[in-house]
Amino acid sequence: MDSWTYQLTSLGILTLLLGVLVLGLTFAVKRGFNDPKKKTALNKALLKELLERFGLELPSELKEEESNVINSIKAP
Repeated sequence: MDSWTYQLTSLGILTLLLGVLVLGLTFAVKRGFNDPKKKTALNKALLKELLERFGLELPSELKEEESNVINSIKAP
């Protein structure tokens, strides 16, 4: 009698842990792939590289160096 309750409890805990792991990985992957700033920067870099490889003219937006400017908040 104790044997099947132990197995059922073990199976439940294992299922719960596996579910939490899958949910955590799903959120982490979605968050990583949906970062619009990162995606935009990667797309610009790829476009610039392709244009340079084919010897085409670069637009002014791609010629500018990426500047990481942080907008500061002025104290009142």
